[in-house]
This record gives sequence, structure tokens and C-alpha cells, in this order.
Amino acid sequence: MSSNQRLLLLEVAVLADHHNSSCLLSPIAIYDKELLKNSSFQIEIFELCTVCGARFGIGHFGESKGDARVAEEMEELPRKLIEILAKDHRQERQHKYMIELDE
Repeated sequence: MSSNQRLLLLEVAVLADHHNSSCLLSPIAIYDKELLKNSSFQIEIFELCTVCGARFGIGHFGESKGDARVAEEMEELPRKLIEILAKDHRQERQHKYMIELDE
């Protein structure tokens, strides 16, 4: 296991532990290739990076919330992600494998 994979697993464990203690789960975007490694991640929508085409699943960790997010929030999450991904390209840095969208 590479150091990047270990770091990702640590991030996932910390986020999952943090979210277990709260009722509302924060929306998170996970890089498409990492989704298979995170079986507890509930995908609500997919979004593509407008520059490089990288695909991200937007959702949350844990059981399904049962109720769908409000339409306004579901429109806002992809916009937030697109802004973050565009900023990565402007600053010539790689995309993170997991991005919190409630920052």
C-alpha cells in the first residue's frame, strides 16, 4: 500500500469517525477511482472536472439519510466542487481524492 493510499484511508477513518458523532452528514466529493474502496459512501450525484474530465461522486458517508437533499443544495454542491477543481488547475496542483464541500 502506497503512502497516498494510507493517507487516504486515514482521512476516510477520521471523517467517518467525525460524522458518526453528528446527525447531519457533510457532503463530500470523492475521486471516481477511489469510490470502489469506500463502500460506506452514499453517492447522490456525479460531477466532472471541466478542465481535465476527472469524475467525482458527491455524497456522504454512512447510511442513507432517507430524505433527499433540497434542490438548492444539490445545485450548489456541484458548483462548489467545480470551483475547487478549477482552483487546483490554476494553482497547478493535483486534485485531492476526497474534498469536503461544507467548508
